[in-house]
Amino acid sequence: MAFLRASLGFMFMVLFSSATLSIAHPGLPFSWDDVGGSAGGYFGLFPEFYQYSCPQANDIVMSVLEKAIAKEPRMAASLLRLHFHDCFVQGCDASILLDDSSTIASEKRSNPNKNSIRGFEVIDEIKAQLEAACPQTVSCADIVALAARGSTVLSGGPYWELPLGRRDSKTASLSGSNNNIPPPNSTLQNLITLFNRQGLDEVDLVALSGDHTIGVARCVSFRQRLYNQNGNNQPDETLERNYFYNLKSVCPKSGGDNIISPLDFASPVKFDNTYFKLILWGKGLLNSDEVLLTGNGGNTKTMELVKSYAEDEGLFFYHFAKSMVKMGNISPLTGYNGEVRKNCRLAQSASITSTLLNACRLQQYIMAFLRASFGFMFMVLLSSTTISIAHPGFPFTWGNVGGSGGGYFSLFPEFYQFSCPQANDIVMSVLEKAIAKEPRMAASLLRLHFHDCFVQGCDASVLLDDSSKITSEKRSNPNKNSIRGFDVIDEIKAQLEAACPQTVSCADILALAARGSTVLSGGPNWELPLGRRDSKTASLSGSNNNIPPPNSTIQNLITLFNRQGLDEIDLVALSGSHTIGVARCVSFRQRLYNQNGNNQPDETLERGYFYGLKSVCPKSGGDNIISPLDFTSPAKFDNTYFKLIMWGKGLLNSDEVLLTGSGGNTKTTELVKSYAEDEGLFFNQFAKSMVKMGNISPLTGYSGEVRKNCRLVN
Repeated sequence: MAFLRASLGFMFMVLFSSATLSIAHPGLPFSWDDVGGSAGGYFGLFPEFYQYSCPQANDIVMSVLEKAIAKEPRMAASLLRLHFHDCFVQGCDASILLDDSSTIASEKRSNPNKNSIRGFEVIDEIKAQLEAACPQTVSCADIVALAARGSTVLSGGPYWELPLGRRDSKTASLSGSNNNIPPPNSTLQNLITLFNRQGLDEVDLVALSGDHTIGVARCVSFRQRLYNQNGNNQPDETLERNYFYNLKSVCPKSGGDNIISPLDFASPVKFDNTYFKLILWGKGLLNSDEVLLTGNGGNTKTMELVKSYAEDEGLFFYHFAKSMVKMGNISPLTGYNGEVRKNCRLAQSASITSTLLNACRLQQYIMAFLRASFGFMFMVLLSSTTISIAHPGFPFTWGNVGGSGGGYFSLFPEFYQFSCPQANDIVMSVLEKAIAKEPRMAASLLRLHFHDCFVQGCDASVLLDDSSKITSEKRSNPNKNSIRGFDVIDEIKAQLEAACPQTVSCADILALAARGSTVLSGGPNWELPLGRRDSKTASLSGSNNNIPPPNSTIQNLITLFNRQGLDEIDLVALSGSHTIGVARCVSFRQRLYNQNGNNQPDETLERGYFYGLKSVCPKSGGDNIISPLDFTSPAKFDNTYFKLIMWGKGLLNSDEVLLTGSGGNTKTTELVKSYAEDEGLFFNQFAKSMVKMGNISPLTGYSGEVRKNCRLVN
């Protein structure tokens, strides 16, 4: 009992000693009082909250958002702002959505919100569709949080694991809205104070201010800077002159309060780091933007963060995602607090009575919550007939669980939540240093994960060195003199072993490193299921036969991807990883000198690009001379790769055939065009396909092992 309580906290106390168990929320179908002497109703949020009660929730949200943002791109910024203005007033509880009533003074009437806050109709549409699919299950507070993440992603910004399980308030606070939301003319100290009040620091302040990379502001919000910044009828001297005159031409000294101007005039509907560059150039629109650089004579911390984010979009995306999660955790209502509204604009008149669930359904929900929060140990406690030590992450294996005699359990993001909660932070710390030292390393680590998963599944077999029993995959044709990044994996493993001995598998390290490398290069983030274990074998023949070669035809690519359970959408999206990194001359020489066995070059190559490649890659020799896969932004994860293919400037044959193979495969051709036009669409699909690829035949349960050294079987 001591071990269980120390390892997994009060949840066991509920299972073994709770006096009251009652239905509270369809997503998390129980609450309790008198638990371990506490009468509270707080539960932590977690991403899988609706995994069983409404698994289609995020898909419904994204479907509505895609249409709304396609119709009006500005809507993305409006929905993101809605989440901010909600969380800064009595927590993330959807109080901002409530209309006036006999008992409610709506926050929509506050000074920061009136004639300004918008997006309610989109939230209403999402709620209507969710109510049709999963009645009274998904809270309005979670809808606002999901809409904020989805709007960011669809605008080209980062993705993040979003903890869910918020409930809706029955009250609003007009005074809280007036007093807690930072006004556009804030001083730096006022901003810091208001953010600190919410438990947010200066890093959060600058990162979250970066949401001004999309959207607009009204003339009334920046007029002071143009005409009377310091009460002396003079403009703000920090404004760049031409920008000042442009703003003055659209925002008069009086009247025209609702005339709008973009917060980031360079890319007003694209989520990027241009906002920070504009601040450095004296072209930040609001006073609250500019003071991040110049306030208090130049606050060192905020000023340095502005400069860092202006230089490194990946760093900004990484911090923005972390700060959005942190903000989304401000004082949520959970358990039996609050309610789940049927209509997001109205509080319900009475509490919802408990729903009676049959025994099977109740068990399903309880198992979903326990599994998502504390891993498969609970699965053992509730249904296993065989228990034995297997994995320090969750130290049991089982047989005959839920009627299955196998040792397989699905992966889930919180696998190391208790056994090694610092795992991702350790990975990211090593990656930041390695990629700062050599930006190309990001592509190398991403490729390492690909080459692992395509050979007997995502099991870290690619990391094994030769031994008396192992013929290393490093010697295969696709890998020799090419695959790299092993030293970085070794360093991550060494630090994880010091912190959490024999807990985090090498297979999971590869998956975490691939995601981290993508994020640090400016690409998307994604919820990463974990819990893979390491193989005790490698397959040289599998590596030679399953990894697509660079001279592949479109049909060969499709066949090799289908073999792994991946389709043409996955093929094109995952090929987009070639937006970073390099390839060796030996990988594209055929296109320059003998594409079709006739000693002629590939006619699809753009002429200028062809001659440029020919100048660095000779007809013979120089096999290891490298050329960037995306020569315009070789270290930045973006959608330029697809644009280059459209222009006849894809480096490898396997890139070009996505557009022109088999006379132009309609599906892959259209996907290349779509991703070239819409970076947000590419990012969204890349993240989905990376999760799908990462789920190829993982070893779990008692299969495989957790290596102490990633290069050697224990």
